[in-house]
Amino acid sequence: MSPFSDQPTPSQNRRTLGRTLSWGLSLGLLLLLGVGVELLLQQYHLRQHETIQQRLTASAGEVRAVLLSELSSTLHLATGLASYITAKQGQLDEAELQPWLQGLLRQGRYIRNIGLAPDNRISYIYPLAGNEAALGLYYPDMVKQWPAVQRIIANRTPMLDGPLRLVQGGNGLIYRVPVFLDDQRYWGMISTVIDYDQLYALVQQVARQRDLSIQLNRHDDETAADLLTLNLDSESPSVSLPVRFAGARWRLEASERVADELPLGWLRLLGWSLALAVAGLIGLTLHAQNRQAALLLALNRSQRQFHQAFEMAPQGLALLDLEGRLLAVNQTLCLLLQRSPQSLLGQPLSRFSDDPLSARLDGDLAELGGEQGRTWQLRLLDAQGESIDVELSAAALSADQSTQGSWIMHIQDIRESKRLQRLQSEFVSTVSHELRTPLTAISGPLELINAGALGEVPESLRQMLQIAQHNSQRLAMLINDLLDIGKLEAGKIVFDLQPQALQPLLDQALSSNQAYAAEYAVNLRQIGVCEDWLNVDGLRLQQVLSNLLSNAAKFSPRGSDVELYTERLGAQLRLSVRDRGPGIPTAFQSRIFQKFAQADASDTRQKGGTGLGLAISKELIERMHGCIGFDSQEGQGTTFWFELPLHPTEAQA
Repeated sequence: MSPFSDQPTPSQNRRTLGRTLSWGLSLGLLLLLGVGVELLLQQYHLRQHETIQQRLTASAGEVRAVLLSELSSTLHLATGLASYITAKQGQLDEAELQPWLQGLLRQGRYIRNIGLAPDNRISYIYPLAGNEAALGLYYPDMVKQWPAVQRIIANRTPMLDGPLRLVQGGNGLIYRVPVFLDDQRYWGMISTVIDYDQLYALVQQVARQRDLSIQLNRHDDETAADLLTLNLDSESPSVSLPVRFAGARWRLEASERVADELPLGWLRLLGWSLALAVAGLIGLTLHAQNRQAALLLALNRSQRQFHQAFEMAPQGLALLDLEGRLLAVNQTLCLLLQRSPQSLLGQPLSRFSDDPLSARLDGDLAELGGEQGRTWQLRLLDAQGESIDVELSAAALSADQSTQGSWIMHIQDIRESKRLQRLQSEFVSTVSHELRTPLTAISGPLELINAGALGEVPESLRQMLQIAQHNSQRLAMLINDLLDIGKLEAGKIVFDLQPQALQPLLDQALSSNQAYAAEYAVNLRQIGVCEDWLNVDGLRLQQVLSNLLSNAAKFSPRGSDVELYTERLGAQLRLSVRDRGPGIPTAFQSRIFQKFAQADASDTRQKGGTGLGLAISKELIERMHGCIGFDSQEGQGTTFWFELPLHPTEAQA
């Protein structure tokens, strides 16, 4: 097509068609919404009627609740009187009965009188004044009332009857309670007359407070007499609620005294304005929906890529919720544990371990907070019960920790590395044993020579001999540490765990390391006094304390204090050693307890040390059923701590 042609291009046609469709869609939506507004206005009265019905039901229910509550609280007294007669085995003492009836009448604000009819003859009535004519009445002689009384006796159930026009004047309700003695023998009848007019006044007040017009009608086969008539407007919406109490069956009819309506003109204006606004903004809405769809598509693509990487990973991977339960596992982890995904999902990982440290795993996850990494070494069990040494590392999936599956955990099989580590340890142990004998043969004579046992050492040789003696001592310390770590890994060190008071052990550790700290112009001190007892090997605990105190002194600035303090954590006791040194670099913190680990090789060479002290301390503490850790920030010092279980008598204190 020529560039100078007057014919529109396909892209122009698409844009024109798009604009036409947009305008048509907007106009169509405007018309559709307008029709909807008119339909809504037509339905308005029905909806308003339904709202009034709901409000009426709630308000009428409150009126009914007040009526039932007042009747229940009043008639409950008559039931108590029946229990009193039963307790007296029907033998009534008028002198004792008179104050009882007087008290009941005083408590029941709607009670007009109470009558007792042993053997169906009214023999007692209170108050007597104005009720003398009722004394001596015999129920079988009262033709109108006797059938109802017979039903009450046969059913052994109290019955509320009325309203009735009272001889004394006014209207009343009669509550009759049959009384049976302990031997199931019928004693007689208790008749309580309720002042209906007074109750009427209360219900009328409650109804008017809620802007209700009500009727309370008896609902049985005998009568439909109106009760509590309050100007019922039959043209207003109304509700009908059943009222049942002690055999009486009524229906409460209620309607609103005043009905409010919104003017339709304002509603129509509001509806059309909203329709116009919606039609004008429909383009933006569609644009937002298209953009959201694109974002969802990208999210789905990202999730698919994540799931593919998750499933295809050569290491075990798992998603965990905030409580440490497994939400998803990959095939590699299932193969490692020889378990199906169904047997793993929903369970905490610690359930598949017999390692004592696994009990802390769930708590460590809960405390991890916003940290982006944490590493554990545990022993897991496969489906056959075989042990699998693994290294776990967890990281947060979301920064706010607000969604399910907030942690992703990497599970690495380290059995091969453990095997190589054991081979290395065996080699180191062998070499150490072979070096120890010749080293002793070297360091002993050097010490004798420097002490002058063979005569005065020439000044030209003195410095060289002292350097040789110092380095032989450092080499001896290295060999001792190597032997210790080898024995620990081989399980050849026997621990003598005994209940011991901790304070003497702390005093001894401070005293034995004070001279070493003085070489660095550092003071060791304890904060507070510890009166707790631990079940530990005292010699091994001294070794751990010595390692921590000497390290803290070695890396503390001159003139500073190294503080030792204790604190209870439930059934555990935490011992902490705090220094004011440079802190541990963040990049090194994950390797702090590894053998030969050194944060700064040059600095460590200046300070001295083998890099085995913390690894040995970790092994010793764990063999005494404890755990060890640290808190450090670069430039703000370090606190090394370990926790050990309190002696049982102390833990219960």
